[in-house]
Amino acid sequence: MSSPTTPRRGYHHGDLRAELIREGIALLAEKGVEGFSVAKVAVRAGVSSAAPYRHFPDREALLAACAADVIATLTEVLARAAEEAGPDPVDRLAATAGAYTRYVLDHRAGVDLLYVYVFKGPHHQIVQEQSRRFMDTLMALASAVLPADTSWADTADFVYVHLSTTHGYATMLPRGARPPRDTDGLAARAATAARDHITGYLLRLRG
Repeated sequence: MSSPTTPRRGYHHGDLRAELIREGIALLAEKGVEGFSVAKVAVRAGVSSAAPYRHFPDREALLAACAADVIATLTEVLARAAEEAGPDPVDRLAATAGAYTRYVLDHRAGVDLLYVYVFKGPHHQIVQEQSRRFMDTLMALASAVLPADTSWADTADFVYVHLSTTHGYATMLPRGARPPRDTDGLAARAATAARDHITGYLLRLRG
């Protein structure tokens, strides 16, 4: 019989799958992909090392589920920011830059998986589905800003520049590329930079 101070292992109340994803995202925020393992997630969730495998066959499956959850949440954050910005298309798209930067600074979890980590086999699909929703959200907002005859390829290039600028404010600046600023300041600067990109692009089109 275990003592009252001994943690119980191998049993977990509630939705274990969701808890593993939550703890996996928290681990990603602290240790990155290199420090991510099923065993570490199990310890954080307070379950046995075997318990996660009832829901995820391997490390890649759990990592993919965490990545998909982060991307889905980020998509919702951007969509909500655009909605709250009002009816002006430029305001709506610029607001996504501030919201993206704030989300990454507040959570620091898994966003890099959207760009640099290549999932293999069946795990690729769930991440790809959420990545597509993420890009579709930004493409729709960009299409509302750009002239109606803008090609899909040109719209995509426009979105990639928007994302590159935004991701830079969210990740590079806090690591020392420029003097550190608070979250509000970085989010505001990201939104301003996005607005400058949008207005500059439109001015160039008008020649």
